[in-house]
Amino acid sequence: MSLIVLGWILLGVAVGTVLITFWDDIRNWLNQVAADAVERVFGYKARQAMHRAIAKVDRIMDKVRNTSTIYTKRDPLATHFVKTDIVAEDSVYEIDNRVLEEIQRKGSIVQEFEYKG
Repeated sequence: MSLIVLGWILLGVAVGTVLITFWDDIRNWLNQVAADAVERVFGYKARQAMHRAIAKVDRIMDKVRNTSTIYTKRDPLATHFVKTDIVAEDSVYEIDNRVLEEIQRKGSIVQEFEYKG
């Protein structure tokens, strides 16, 4: 693999990570500051189209952030983990505020379960 391809891959991963991490701030800036500039230059219909586009991207970002990965063992002596990906059924707006505050404080929520078979 050439260095150019590797560089583009790393740039894509970095941009994706920044988008996922700071999406709420980016969305607010787009909806307020950038939308005002678009309206001044192109008119109100362009602003509405921009808001619709931002809303579509926001739905995708909600789906990306509503995925959890769980690692479990079948029993305490097992040597391998079982990996399970879980997708949240509710949107981020329907989750209890206490849970959201804890996620924002810690970055994630970790629940540990002990197997008693």
